[in-house]
Amino acid sequence: MNDHHLKTQLKQLLKRGYSEIDVRNLAIAPKNLVDQAIAEFNADQRLNEQTIRIQHNQASFAMRLGG
Repeated sequence: MNDHHLKTQLKQLLKRGYSEIDVRNLAIAPKNLVDQAIAEFNADQRLNEQTIRIQHNQASFAMRLGG
C-alpha cells in the first residue's frame, strides 16, 4: 500500500470520529506518516471552518443590504 493511500485511510478514520490518539494507536504505519495525515486532516478542518465562516458573513451582509 502506498503512502498516499494509507494517509487517505487514516484521514477517513478521523472523519468517522476516531480521535487522534485512537488513530495513532490503531494505525500500523510509520509515525511520520500518521503525524502527517493528522496534520493534513486538521488543516482541512480549519479550512472548512474558515470557508463556512466567510460564507456566513457574506450571507449576513447580503441580508442587511436587502432589508
